[in-house]
Amino acid sequence: MQADVDRQLRRWYVAQLVVLIGALLVRLLANGLGSSLLGVMLLLWFFSAMLPVYEQGVADKSWSYFRRFNHYLQTILQFSVFPLLLGNLIWMLSHWTRLDQQGLIAVGFTYLLILFVPVGYVVTRPVGSLVGRIMLLISVVFSGVVGAHEVFLITPGLTAIPASFTMVGNSGVLGAFGFVTAFGVLMMAWGFQLPTWRLNRSTSGWVLMLIGFLALGFVIWNAFGSGDSLATLFTRYTVEMKSPSWKMFLSGLEPGIAEEWLYRFGILSLLLWRFRHAKHQIGWAVGLSSLLFGLWHSTNILAGQAVSATLEQMVFAMALGSFLAASYLYTGSFAVPIMIHTLTDCLSMMASGTQTMSQPDLLEWQSMGILVVVFGLMTLFLLTGSRRRVVEAHTQRFLRL
Repeated sequence: MQADVDRQLRRWYVAQLVVLIGALLVRLLANGLGSSLLGVMLLLWFFSAMLPVYEQGVADKSWSYFRRFNHYLQTILQFSVFPLLLGNLIWMLSHWTRLDQQGLIAVGFTYLLILFVPVGYVVTRPVGSLVGRIMLLISVVFSGVVGAHEVFLITPGLTAIPASFTMVGNSGVLGAFGFVTAFGVLMMAWGFQLPTWRLNRSTSGWVLMLIGFLALGFVIWNAFGSGDSLATLFTRYTVEMKSPSWKMFLSGLEPGIAEEWLYRFGILSLLLWRFRHAKHQIGWAVGLSSLLFGLWHSTNILAGQAVSATLEQMVFAMALGSFLAASYLYTGSFAVPIMIHTLTDCLSMMASGTQTMSQPDLLEWQSMGILVVVFGLMTLFLLTGSRRRVVEAHTQRFLRL
C-alpha cells in the first residue's frame, strides 16, 4: 500500500475505534457503570486495540509474541463485536437526539459495507502465518463480515426495523458485498492483486464450451432433476419453483459471491503463493483449497441439517470446489466460478424451498458419487496437457512471478 493510503486507513481505524468504544463508555457512564468491570475491560480493549496502529517504529523482536497474539485477539474481537457497537451508537443517537431511528438504521446498514476495511488492514494484515491467515479468514473474518447486518439488527433497543431490512440483513447478501470490499483491501495489503474478470485469450473455445455445458447441465439437474432411479436420474425433470421469493434468491446469492471470494480468490491465492516453488504447485493449491471448502460445510450441522446430509454435502463440495478452482485458473475469469456457484444455490433454494439438505437416501448417495467422479475428471482434464500451460501462465501473471 502507498504511504498516503496507509496513513488514511490508520486514521480511519483510530477514529472508528474511538467513536464505537467511546460511545459505549459514555453510555456506561451515563448509567453509573463507568467504573464497573465492563468499563475497565472496555478501556483495556481500547488501549490494546490502539497498539497495532503504532507498531511500524517498533523493533521486530520487541514484545513480538504479545504483538502477534494481539493481532489475532483484535481480529477476533473487532470482527465479532463491532456490529453490536455500531448498533449501540445508532441506539444512542436515536434516543439522545431527535434523529429518526429508521433513518439511522439505514445509515448503519450502509456503513457496515465498509466497517471492516480499516480493521482488516490494521489488525489482520500483520498476521504472517499461512495457517493463521486461513484460520482467521474461514472463521471470524468471513462470519463476522457476512453476518454483520444480522448481528447489527439484534442490538437491544433497535425497534424501528423495516421488514425488508430484516429480510436482506438475514440473507447475508449485503455482508457478502462488504466481505468483497474488506477482504479485497486485505489481499492487496498482503501483496496480491484482485482477480480478473475477462476470459484468458489463450483458452480454447471448445474447452470453454465443455466447461459451460457441464456447468449448465449440473445447475439445471441440481434444481429440477426428479429421477427416482439410476435409469431416470439424469433424464427426468420437474420444472417447479416451490419458493420463488426474494429471500431465497438473496440467500443463494450470498454464498455464490462471498464463498467464491474467500476460497477461489483468497485461500487459493494464498496456497498458490505458498507452493510457488513446489513441483506440483497448482495441484496442491487446488486440492487443499477444495478440501478446506468441503470441511467448512460441516458447520451446516449447527443449522440443524442432518449429519448424513452434511457429510454428503462436504464430499460433494470438495469435488465441486476443485472444478470451480480449475475453471477459474483455466479461463482466467473470476466471473466463471461466481456464476456457476450463484446459479446453483439460487435455483436450488428457490426450487426446493429450503436452505438445508434433507437426509440422503441410497439414490442420492449414488448420484453424488457420479458427480464427484465427473467433476474430478473434469478438474484433472483442465489441469493437465495443453490446458496446464494455460493455467500456469495465468497463475504466474496473477502472482506476478
